[in-house]
Amino acid sequence: MLANRGPGRFVVIEGLDGAGSTTQIKLLAQRLCATRPVFVTHEPSDGPAGLQIRMVLERRVQMDQAALAALFAADRMDHLFHRDGEGGIVAHLERGVDVLTDRYYLSSFAYQGMSLDWEWIWHMHRHCVRPDVTAFVDVPVEVCLERIARGRGHVDLFENRRALTRARESYMRAIERLRAQGERIEVLDGDRPLEEVREAVWEVARGPL
Repeated sequence: MLANRGPGRFVVIEGLDGAGSTTQIKLLAQRLCATRPVFVTHEPSDGPAGLQIRMVLERRVQMDQAALAALFAADRMDHLFHRDGEGGIVAHLERGVDVLTDRYYLSSFAYQGMSLDWEWIWHMHRHCVRPDVTAFVDVPVEVCLERIARGRGHVDLFENRRALTRARESYMRAIERLRAQGERIEVLDGDRPLEEVREAVWEVARGPL
């Protein structure tokens, strides 16, 4: 992985589907925007590869797991390095803008790592920029499923009890392996009142900022 050469800071929030990472990204952005320029984004991205991934996750098309993993990696590289318009993540970081993203490569190591070779996934991500910090919002699977059921009318590919249980176990393995490579990843208890989780995310994010 490549170091972030800034001067903008790169913060990732991760979690199982239904863990509340999207909500926490919005809350963190609101707090940071008072004093710093902030770019908020998400993965899959809104780029061409990201749109294809969404079709797979929504079960509109089927794809081999290895092909899906490669598509995630392609979307991530485009998300990082494209220069169209205001540019991707790296362009913002170079301008001194703090980037907050809802999911990043930890998701690939967790979800695609359940069925594919770790080293192959690592090789595809070796030119990615390492976040300054990743916060993993840890929420019990049953709570995630309840939130998903309340929140929308459709269920994506990985949004079932068996898949989420396996994904959480895979997340924990991926976190330990990435920590061993020097990554700063903080696991936060997300099964608490919204404001308590918000403060925990803020304490993690403010470190590199």
